[in-house]
Amino acid sequence: MKWALLVGLGLFTGLVLGWATFERYHHNRVFAGVEAAGVAVGGLTLVEATAKIAAGTQSIAPPRLTLRAGDKALEVSATELGWKPDARATAERAFAIGRDRFAERVAALLGQVRIPLVPSVDAAALERRLQEIARSLEYAPVNARVVFRDGQYMVAPEKAGLKLDILSAIEIYVKYPRQTVLEFFPRSIAPSLTAAMLGPVARKANDLLRPITLVYTEPSLAGGGQVHKRTLNVSEVAALLNVQEEVKINTVALSKILAQTATRHDRLPVDARYAPDREGQLVVRPEVKGWKMNQPETRKRLELELLRPDVGEVGLTVVPKTALVRAADLPRAEDLQLLAEATTYYSGSTAERIANVHAAARNLDGYIVPKDGVFDFNSAIGSISPENGFKEALVISGGRTIKGVGGGVCQVSTTAFRALYRAGLPILERNQHAYRVHWYDNIVGFDAAVYQPYLNLRARNDTPGPLVVRSSVTRTTHTVRLYGIPDGRQVAVSKPTILSRTPHPPAQYIVEPSLRPGQVKQVDWAVDGLRTRITRTITRPDGKVDLDVLNSNFRPWRAVYQIGPQPTVPAEEVASR
Repeated sequence: MKWALLVGLGLFTGLVLGWATFERYHHNRVFAGVEAAGVAVGGLTLVEATAKIAAGTQSIAPPRLTLRAGDKALEVSATELGWKPDARATAERAFAIGRDRFAERVAALLGQVRIPLVPSVDAAALERRLQEIARSLEYAPVNARVVFRDGQYMVAPEKAGLKLDILSAIEIYVKYPRQTVLEFFPRSIAPSLTAAMLGPVARKANDLLRPITLVYTEPSLAGGGQVHKRTLNVSEVAALLNVQEEVKINTVALSKILAQTATRHDRLPVDARYAPDREGQLVVRPEVKGWKMNQPETRKRLELELLRPDVGEVGLTVVPKTALVRAADLPRAEDLQLLAEATTYYSGSTAERIANVHAAARNLDGYIVPKDGVFDFNSAIGSISPENGFKEALVISGGRTIKGVGGGVCQVSTTAFRALYRAGLPILERNQHAYRVHWYDNIVGFDAAVYQPYLNLRARNDTPGPLVVRSSVTRTTHTVRLYGIPDGRQVAVSKPTILSRTPHPPAQYIVEPSLRPGQVKQVDWAVDGLRTRITRTITRPDGKVDLDVLNSNFRPWRAVYQIGPQPTVPAEEVASR
């Protein structure tokens, strides 16, 4: 009995000591038998367990995650959403087994404790990716709209939009990263305009669809009095309406139709002018009255009439237009005296340049500037276009000499400028050329460049009567003579003074693939830069003297050559040299 008691006491003591040793050993270690992420970590320290789990999960395949937004679904890899294995967190979960509950220690010893992998989520990466995915799934609401189709207005129905709750999805996935389905919690966005709202608008617009006749009645003038009608069909009327939340007028489309009608039927007045008769003597050609649609007033009235379904015909507002220069205002041709003249030379010009000089000179001839009126060169010669008789020739544009319609017109503007300047007229606008042009170098700095619609030549007629411009050409010269009523002024124009000179830069060579190998073509010519000054002295009959200065500053200009590409040398020839 005593022996049995001693044996029992010894066994108990051994168990206590063994358990104490077991506890001491596992104080800083995972309890024996624990498995984490498929890796046995029992008996390992937290650091050792972390390292072993990290090594064991290094090549683990990430889970797939299904993203749902209503009836739409998208499957992605969890790593796209910032998911990754967290070895440290997994090891800490394993280390916690059995610390508070004895039953967990026993289960571990029996091999019944398996800790799953604990993942972590990079919230910033998750948000970036979810925002990208949301943009591909979200869509804005589409408002109902009124459309014109098959001859009538109808309402295209609205469509609701879709908005995804990204923040809630992020919060859920960060908290529960092991789930395999993530809901976006879609929210429907209602459109601001519905079919029910636009139905009455479409019905109102349909009531306005009817043919409308525009009536253009010429004033009862010489050659006038005709009536022109244009009937707009239903589709054309619909194009004049802007139907959205309400019915409005499409002012742009309406203005376009009125402009087309005015272009077709307006007749602008023609000023009285002097023209040579069969004997070459100047006679007065009387003015011609005209008419023109008052487009602003017509547009205002049409905007009102188009919105009245009972209106089927609208009269356009057409008003007579009188000429600025009337025959009664012109003195007799024999009373006109030569006020000033100028001649420039263009010998050696190309056929295209000569054609442009002749076209501009022809249009300028007979131009009349009323007393106190303005000489406007661009207005006098009309548009520089092929339709007006102009051809392509060399012009200065964008810092280069290139081909353009109207090259050579500056010959005519320069001649006119010299005559206007010598007549003592106030010059309102004169533009020099960018560089010296050799056609005008006989009097350097006495030129005038024009380039529609930006550069013009303008002068005021401050003589006692109208100014008549005569423009004539020979094969090599252009002459402008100004006729009017003299007021006794005397004009003296000095010779040009060269203030400074800047040498031209070296020539530039540009490879031009369209040329033959070795071919050279000059496209710009070198000239030195100059600063020049011309002085004009105007002495009035009362002895008053006016002095003005004409300054010019020409840039130095380099010669430019286009050269053909170098020929390609065959490889066998290179090897044999």
